[in-house]
Amino acid sequence: MESKPVLNRITIYPIKSLDGIDLEKATVSKGSCLLHDREYVISDEMGNFIVGKSNPLVHRLRTSFDLENEIVSFRQQDEESWNEFHLRKEKSEIQSFLSDYFGVPTLLHQNKTGRFIDIPDIAGVTVLSTASLESVSEWYEAMNLDEVRKRFRATLEITGVPSFWEDRLFSREGRGIEFKAGDVTIIGVSPRERCVVPTRNPETGIVTHAFPKFFSKHRNASLPEWSRLNEYGHHYFLTVNCYIPETEAGKMIEVGNEIKIIGERNFIF
Repeated sequence: MESKPVLNRITIYPIKSLDGIDLEKATVSKGSCLLHDREYVISDEMGNFIVGKSNPLVHRLRTSFDLENEIVSFRQQDEESWNEFHLRKEKSEIQSFLSDYFGVPTLLHQNKTGRFIDIPDIAGVTVLSTASLESVSEWYEAMNLDEVRKRFRATLEITGVPSFWEDRLFSREGRGIEFKAGDVTIIGVSPRERCVVPTRNPETGIVTHAFPKFFSKHRNASLPEWSRLNEYGHHYFLTVNCYIPETEAGKMIEVGNEIKIIGERNFIF
């Protein structure tokens, strides 16, 4: 069956490591990422980021956003009531709330250019297919699609393609795969090596035993014959790091956009 890749889901994460929000459309920012994605980050007083990689408490903190009105709301996983704040006018109150939650003095930082993304120069967005998430959910007992989606935290999700089709969006080192989502040009750079975050339940922080080893075994067994992932040394990879050129700033990407691969090109930083 012929693949007909279509953008099916856009998710941004306004505060780094906290819950995402799904959008029907998003604007490409001047920082070569999507507007409001990882616009904020929490740190301690020394400037060390408080993120899922280093602090499991992150997983039990729920957030919701009203970006148009600059409102953020927090609650702990087991609570029902929300604590609502204005992101600009009540910054000190937000910091006080987060300090109480994490047990250390915290600061909330803002950067509108996308520099809080893990590797902003080569991964303004990450991409994978819905089918890949469905396959991964089948590898683990009692792990549904939504949980897997929250573990891997991709920005763009593609439907109309088989599992691991997104491996077509990267090549060997020094080469990129140019593709379009609607009229937005994007360049696939490399597969995304995963960290400790996907090993934890995204709502409780409980670790899934031997997650990387089990994942890698099944990823290898499911590898499309044309994939170049074997060249990267192991198989604990999911999603593709993608760069959005500065020329695309201001353009809109929308759910329903056709994904069209243009071809391979040199891509060296």
